[in-house]
Amino acid sequence: MRKQIIVASVVASVALHAASFTPLSGALKQVLPAGQKAFKTKFVMTEDQAKLLNGFGHGDFAEDDEVDVYYTKDAAGKVSGIAVAIEEYLVRWKSSHTWVVGLTPEGKLTGVAMVELTDKYAFPLAKPDFLKQFPGKDPAQTVLGKGMDGISGASESCQLLSSSLKRVAWIATHAELK
Repeated sequence: MRKQIIVASVVASVALHAASFTPLSGALKQVLPAGQKAFKTKFVMTEDQAKLLNGFGHGDFAEDDEVDVYYTKDAAGKVSGIAVAIEEYLVRWKSSHTWVVGLTPEGKLTGVAMVELTDKYAFPLAKPDFLKQFPGKDPAQTVLGKGMDGISGASESCQLLSSSLKRVAWIATHAELK
């Protein structure tokens, strides 16, 4: 309960300073295969799953937290792309980060699209020059400074993104994609 109150306070205080970059529909178009119907499911965390996801670093997930997972299917009905929309918080800086991360069925990144950031120092994370480093990479190899370039002044946001990429990859492999 305390965590929910703190998060609600953070969200309320940062909502005034949020910058939207890409609407969800545009973000999904950026990271999912073109010309295929997108489906949506929810990944609802158990207590153990939330603890595991928090173990990737910078996590504040709890039992019953939900994450939206989108996916496409090819003509044969096989999953052809996966996208996870996830909102993360840096409580210390009273900021939230919302992004959509795309993955191939094999687990390689297809892209990262920034939906909303509330920390002005993190705004460079939404720039194409920063985002172009992710397609084709394995999320496990996106450690800040080792497989992932950072941005001066936004190192905690970059670390959060690195942790989030690993969380998203785990969620994508455990979500029920029917």
